[in-house]
Amino acid sequence: MMQSPWSRLVIAALFAAGSVALGLAMGERWIDPFGSGSPMDAVILESLRWPRVMSAAAVGALLAMSGAWLQTLVGNPLAEPYILGVAGSGSVGAIIAIALIGGAIAPAVGAFLGAVVGTLAVLPFVRLGPTRLLLAGVVMAALWGAMVALALSQLGDPELRRAVQWMLGDLGSNQLPNWLLYSAGAIALVIGIALGRDLDRLALGEVHAATLGISVGWLRFVLVLLASATTGLAVAAAGTVGFVGLIVPHAVRLLIGSPHRFLLPASALCGAGLLVLADASARAIVAPAELPVGVMTALLGVPTFLWLLVRRSQWNS
Repeated sequence: MMQSPWSRLVIAALFAAGSVALGLAMGERWIDPFGSGSPMDAVILESLRWPRVMSAAAVGALLAMSGAWLQTLVGNPLAEPYILGVAGSGSVGAIIAIALIGGAIAPAVGAFLGAVVGTLAVLPFVRLGPTRLLLAGVVMAALWGAMVALALSQLGDPELRRAVQWMLGDLGSNQLPNWLLYSAGAIALVIGIALGRDLDRLALGEVHAATLGISVGWLRFVLVLLASATTGLAVAAAGTVGFVGLIVPHAVRLLIGSPHRFLLPASALCGAGLLVLADASARAIVAPAELPVGVMTALLGVPTFLWLLVRRSQWNS
């Protein structure tokens, strides 16, 4: 059995690569991505499935890294990318943009601007410590949720349908270029790995980290910015997609351990693979229609998370 973190990181990379291949193959019709299909198959792969699979992989990686950072920041295994209210503020921005601007790019622009506002709203609480930051995030999320309900109640039927579809997770209408998502993800990953040793110490407790000379307040601030930026981009690209940022870091910790120099890249790879599989399933189950990808991540995520809880309790006992 392979035990080294490097070999298990290879397993995560193989999972992501296999998911991408399966995502390219699945859909209304099965297409062999490695075979010599018809010209129509080549057009479908190049113009439709490849950009969407790449978007799903990028969004999954962003959400998984964000979840890993926030779980370390607040010291709570239930932390996930939306816990600071960034997704709620992004949803408010997207709905306002759909109502006032229209156009294909409106949800992405509105969601990103809304996520910026949500991030600025929680930044003053960073210096108060993880517990108060978490409480502030929960309260802000409730506020944004109320504003989402208010905004939805003012929409007409076409706009309401579009807003609800976006909020349930919609990779098909992503208007952000994949190069932007991957560039931002790569920068965030490099910063996270560079801070890996400090994050490992922070995971043992703020007092322990401060004793070792780490500027805990500065590290908190950086983590909030990293998590909010990656979450904001993911929400702008795909709407609200749950469970990826919650279950993937847990699964990776069981697979590879807690050192962040391995945890973060493995989380990015596994998050990418999971969302690609969820999106492929959403496209294939009721083809030619498709299910919201957020529904599929919940259907996959709930039993997976419960299994991880049981597995972790057995491992700890």
